Amino acid sequence: MDQHAFLEDAIERYGKAAYNYAYRLTRNDADARDLTQDAFVRVYRAWRSFKPGTSFRSWIYRILTNLHRDELRRRKGRYPEELPSDDDPGGRNGRPLAVEPIEEYVDGYLSEPVSRALAALPAEQRRILLLADIEDLSYQEIAGIVGCSIGTIRSRLHRARGQLRTLVTRYSEQRP
Repeated sequence: MDQHAFLEDAIERYGKAAYNYAYRLTRNDADARDLTQDAFVRVYRAWRSFKPGTSFRSWIYRILTNLHRDELRRRKGRYPEELPSDDDPGGRNGRPLAVEPIEEYVDGYLSEPVSRALAALPAEQRRILLLADIEDLSYQEIAGIVGCSIGTIRSRLHRARGQLRTLVTRYSEQRP
């Protein structure tokens, strides 16, 4: 298979999943499209480094995760991402953040408290939770994408789920 055919096949088979994951990371359509396009440019350039028999989905998610981290570092000078507070709804330094509710990109099946809680999680916790519970990846695949051990993934996922439970309870109690 040549480079062009490899890219065409990758986009056809994984383009939608890559975009959906990018959208979950960025919470913004334009940023998700840019991130997905940049990821497939990297796939095109590095197509020979992909090892047949390994998971392409894990590879593209790793590329997306790394590009997203790089963008956060570039934009904010540090990582992880912080979400705006109620006192500063526009985001840090008046820079607007995505305003689309998270439920729009998780196919509308999450309740409002769950959506708010997921959006309020720190970026790394949200990323691992999305990979495990939305994308249904194994601990091993997530560890490869995020770049840490399986034990670390289990620990972070446990903390993320606990934090999500706490936030969902809080947001559920705030409902009218």
